[in-house]
Amino acid sequence: MPTSIRRGAIPALGLFPIVLLASFVVGREVVAQTADRVVTSAGTVSGRVTATAADEVQLEDRNGETKKIPIDQIREVQFGGEPAELKSARSMLLRGRAADSLEELAKIEPSDLDGAEQILLDEVDYVRAAATARVALAAGGDPRESGKLVADFVSKHPDSHHAYDMQELLGDLLARAGRVDNALSAYGQLAKGPPAFKVRAASARAAMLLDQGKYAEALREFDAAVQIDSSDEASAAQKRAAELGRARCLAQLGKPEEAVGLVQAVIQQADPEDGEVLGRAFNALGQAYRAVAGKEQDALIAFLTVDLVYNKIPENHAEALYNLVDLWEKGSNPERAREARSTLESSYPGSQWAKKLVAGKS
Repeated sequence: MPTSIRRGAIPALGLFPIVLLASFVVGREVVAQTADRVVTSAGTVSGRVTATAADEVQLEDRNGETKKIPIDQIREVQFGGEPAELKSARSMLLRGRAADSLEELAKIEPSDLDGAEQILLDEVDYVRAAATARVALAAGGDPRESGKLVADFVSKHPDSHHAYDMQELLGDLLARAGRVDNALSAYGQLAKGPPAFKVRAASARAAMLLDQGKYAEALREFDAAVQIDSSDEASAAQKRAAELGRARCLAQLGKPEEAVGLVQAVIQQADPEDGEVLGRAFNALGQAYRAVAGKEQDALIAFLTVDLVYNKIPENHAEALYNLVDLWEKGSNPERAREARSTLESSYPGSQWAKKLVAGKS
């Protein structure tokens, strides 16, 4: 395991650490400090984050005991004393609202970070780089600027608890820029992590091939992702996502009925509150139905489900709208087609789906 990033135990002169589990005295007034919180798949642990590494976060709990929390169990790390805008921006980023995250981050005043520990300043850099990259990917923008931000973060913070996530994001940006070998190298770093990250790395390679129209090759990579030896819940969740990729490939390879069955299984297993996965699943279901003669109505219902229910993730919503435009037009419903087109062009003008719509008109 790489040397972890450790938080200083002694504050700078005149400054206190972001978090103290005890209270401190100002004159005779006692002011309580809030604790760090690590949100995991099993619940939330409170205390003080004492060190981070790519593979784990160390936290000292209220009893003074050190807990080592594996990275594949962590959903979010919240720092006591962090600006409310930073907490909100990170939450928006995790929920797929990257553009809103950047707007929230911009509200932080420099004075809000006076005396802050380096780990908190690094967290600001992480949210800014990741959100900028997500916006570029969703909007179909030039990935070079955001790619530099992500690459700089990866280079400067190899032991961050965000390291694997940022390697994956760097790979996605490089793939979008057509730098396939560099993207594979980034995904290779992701594959060095715990099993769930190995599944993500294989799925990322497969997704790159899928985007290139190499369906048979992509299917082999998705198959490899599903077959990685692991039994933890984090890996199971990633394998369900890989199954959606398999379904898309099968639909393109003349096996749409098998694709429909795969997606329906994922939908049944998914957390009803996981709008991101369900949005991706219903889009995959719609694509599979589109490959079956006479199933246009079923495809329409699948994409409408994303449009009306699981519309919080821009990429998912834009894909659904693009397909709805085509289905409404083919179904002789021009008014509904115009509505879907207007929403796509106004809400996601730079997305790959809006661009495909424009290309289809020319």
